[in-house]
Amino acid sequence: MSPGGPIQSTTKSFHALGRTWSDESSTSGVSMPFLEAEDKRIFYQVIGSGEPLIMIHGVATDSRYWCDIPQFLSTKYMAVTYDQRGHGQSYAPPTGYSYRDHVNDLKWLIKELGFKKVTFVAHSAGGAIAVKFALQHPESIKAVVLEAPHIVGYREYTDWPNVYRTARVIDIDQAKIQWESFRLFDRLRKGSPQRELFLECLRDFSGKVWTDPEAARYVDESDLKLLDNLTQPALLLCGRDDLDFLPLAKLVNARLTNGALFEIPDCGHMI
Repeated sequence: MSPGGPIQSTTKSFHALGRTWSDESSTSGVSMPFLEAEDKRIFYQVIGSGEPLIMIHGVATDSRYWCDIPQFLSTKYMAVTYDQRGHGQSYAPPTGYSYRDHVNDLKWLIKELGFKKVTFVAHSAGGAIAVKFALQHPESIKAVVLEAPHIVGYREYTDWPNVYRTARVIDIDQAKIQWESFRLFDRLRKGSPQRELFLECLRDFSGKVWTDPEAARYVDESDLKLLDNLTQPALLLCGRDDLDFLPLAKLVNARLTNGALFEIPDCGHMI
C-alpha cells in the first residue's frame, strides 16, 4: 500500500530511454516494473522526466518510505526509487548482502534503465551504497545527496542493539522488535503516519541481511580514507538531534573535496 492508500493499476508497457518492460502503472503516472534476470528480481518505480535521480533507502525500510518526495522531485527530475534485495517487493536470497552485492544491483538497475550519469539521494545505510558506488564508478555520478549516511568502515557507533545476533540466535521477529525500539526511531511519534509507514516497511522486511550465513566472510574495503576521491558535488543532510550519525556526517564533510553539510534543527535520524 502506498502512503496515500492502495494504488489502482492497469497493465501496460513502460518505455524509457529506448527500453520497454511489461509493468503495472498507477493512475498517478508512476511506473512500477521489476528487473528480472535468472533468480534475481528487483522492484523499482519511475516517475517524471528529466535528469535521472536515484533514491536509495536504508536498512529495514524500502522505497515506500520516501513518501511523496519522488512525486515532488518529478517536476524537474526522473525520480527512480527501488527496493534493495531483501526489502519490500524485491527478492530476498538467503545470502549475498555485502555492500559489493548492493552496488552490483544498483549498477544493474542503472544499466537497464540506460542512464549514463545519475544523481543519488541516499539515506542511512543507503548512503554507504551510494558512496561505494560513486568511488567505484565515478564516471556515472553527477552528484550525491547523503542523508545521515553510514560509510563503510566507520565503527564508532555505541550501544547499538545486536540485531544480527538476535535474528540468528532467537528469530527475525524478535530482532525487528529490538530494531523498532532503538533510539534512532524515537522521533517518529507513536501513531503518526510516518511511524506507521516505518512499521509497515519493517513488517515486510525479510531480515535476511541479519541472518546471512556468509556475512562474516564479506570484506568490504573501508571508504573513509577514500572520501577525498569523491570529487562530485556532495550535499550532506543530518538532523541536529541525530547523535549517532551527526559525528560521522561532520567527519565525511571534512574529508570531501566538494561537499557541504546542512544540519537540520529539531530533527533526528529519519529525515
